[in-house]
Amino acid sequence: MCGEGRRVRGTVFARGDLPATGPRRLRRGLGPWRASTRWPRVSAGEGLVRRAVVAVAVALTLAGVAQSAPNRDEIGDEVQTVPRGGLPAFAADADAPALYRFATTRGDVLRYIPCTCGCAQVGHTSNRSCYIKAETDAAVTYTSHAAT
Repeated sequence: MCGEGRRVRGTVFARGDLPATGPRRLRRGLGPWRASTRWPRVSAGEGLVRRAVVAVAVALTLAGVAQSAPNRDEIGDEVQTVPRGGLPAFAADADAPALYRFATTRGDVLRYIPCTCGCAQVGHTSNRSCYIKAETDAAVTYTSHAAT
């Protein structure tokens, strides 16, 4: 490679004939001397808009992943896991949203009310079991047993 010249942006220069100054100055990177490349300048407003678009896209993607579609459990009821504060798709009828919200926020009250629909044979221990199947700090798994 000695004396053969080097490629700088498509042009071959002899080793001693490299341009030293100009709008794109040469800099030493981890390899040979090369022309420095700069990102195109972006105004503050454009950068803010780009960041906002990326943030919205990421948020929509995460929201779509976080809420799963309703599935069927072993007894035939629909179950759906949604982030805390959300409601399942099958709780969209008339009074169902208010009832599911009450079961989520005041589940301690429903634990003391026995279930009267005869679902004790499927493992329901209280009225709360007809609304909520499982619960974590971030999400709630609802069952459609109370909505049907």
